[in-house]
Amino acid sequence: QAIAALTFGVELEDGVIPRCDKLFGPGNAYVAEAKKQANALPAGPAVDMPAGPSELMVVADSAADPVVAAADLLSQAEHDKDAQVILVATTKTALQAILEEVEEQVATLPRAEIARASLGEARAILARNPDDVIEAINMYGPEHLALQTEDAGDLVDRIEAAGAIFVGGWAAETLGDYAAGPSHVLPTDGGARTLGGITTASFMTSMSVQYVNEEGARTLGPIAARLARLEGLEAHARAADYRSEA
Repeated sequence: QAIAALTFGVELEDGVIPRCDKLFGPGNAYVAEAKKQANALPAGPAVDMPAGPSELMVVADSAADPVVAAADLLSQAEHDKDAQVILVATTKTALQAILEEVEEQVATLPRAEIARASLGEARAILARNPDDVIEAINMYGPEHLALQTEDAGDLVDRIEAAGAIFVGGWAAETLGDYAAGPSHVLPTDGGARTLGGITTASFMTSMSVQYVNEEGARTLGPIAARLARLEGLEAHARAADYRSEA
């Protein structure tokens, strides 16, 4: 109903909601579908990006705290049965310790059933070296990426696709969700390879303004006319010719 109100505008007893040109913000599968349908309407509003299900990739080495890493994985898994959770570990010891901690913690969660359904589709990857870690990150393009490794700062410079990066063991994804400040509206489903999260610039548009004097028209006219004729657009060419030959 909210998406419909913003799409078409609505008069309510306590005020008017005008139609919007852009619809931004997170939501569940129903919100995502409503935004998709609104965007498909003639002259419909723009939308931020396709979103959902939520994703978290945790990269951990032997220095990572298994309790913290497991807690982060579960913080995403409890979102939704379709939430995607991926662990990338650089040692078998770290991988096994974190998985054991996940199993211990999930049993105490109020949303354990949802978390277990998500974990049923989760993946644990053993990376042989930093190059493998970077390959996994950039190939997946996670919505949220937690780097809990000793070389976390060095990895950041090599990452090309991620919605939001949380560097070091102290940086919980939960802080990004609720308190740290950056936008929580982020690309999912590999969208980070081509999209970024919502920023102030997302609410703005840009335009070009051209001032052309007689000298400029004489210089650019023949170039524009030639290209127009190569495309078979004679009227375009003449519009340039009339100015350059004046």
